[in-house]
Amino acid sequence: MKSIGTNKSAYFVPVFNQVRELPQVLDEIRAADVPCDTFIFVNDGSTDGSEQVLADYGYSWLTNEKRMGLGYCYMKALDWALEHGYSFFGTMAANGKMLPSEMPRLLGPVMRGEVDYATGSRFLQGGASPNLPAFRRTMIPFVNHYVHFLTGARLTDATCGYRAFSLDIIRKANFDWHKPWMYAYGFESYLYAKVLLSETIRWHEVPITMRYPQKGVPYSKIVPFKGWYDMLKPWLIARLDGYSLDERI
Repeated sequence: MKSIGTNKSAYFVPVFNQVRELPQVLDEIRAADVPCDTFIFVNDGSTDGSEQVLADYGYSWLTNEKRMGLGYCYMKALDWALEHGYSFFGTMAANGKMLPSEMPRLLGPVMRGEVDYATGSRFLQGGASPNLPAFRRTMIPFVNHYVHFLTGARLTDATCGYRAFSLDIIRKANFDWHKPWMYAYGFESYLYAKVLLSETIRWHEVPITMRYPQKGVPYSKIVPFKGWYDMLKPWLIARLDGYSLDERI
């Protein structure tokens, strides 16, 4: 399901010290015959040789000389996609939790014009979350309630980072989305909040799988407490600051 004409699609994959997980992810990308035209790998100052894995598989990548944060990488990938004329954009992790084979569930409805923004949910019927840690099983419903309070949207999985959307959303943004306070985890949450607060953007959740390793194996690079604060704060800012994705002024 490759895009046709100028309707090119790209998927952003942030990479930070993932030499252990990357081979599985890249093998699954190849095996799935994924529907996007380009993968935008952004190496966020890795020191473990992750970039060599990308090279061995024949991929190119963008690089930060030092670790800048997920939000900064997200901005860098978006700038690249906009500069090169892409119409559709998605995000997936490089840690092996997400299945490349499920990408059509997200990208397909956006490319067909059914929605403007699609995001995954491990809790919808058809989704799954094997080995989901107890802490996340407790915290995700809390975040869902928090998001509902601020935006009115009823979500089943507000923290899932497997997404796809039309780049027209970014082109219409009437705010500076390169602000340094969003360099860590802020950008992804802020943008999603603005989507949910919009009066014109069509969005939905789709069932996906989020795989976690067996107990005792690290599954996240989020720093406890600070990382969660960095993800929750942007929702409140988005609700209060008055900016929108509905029109450019």
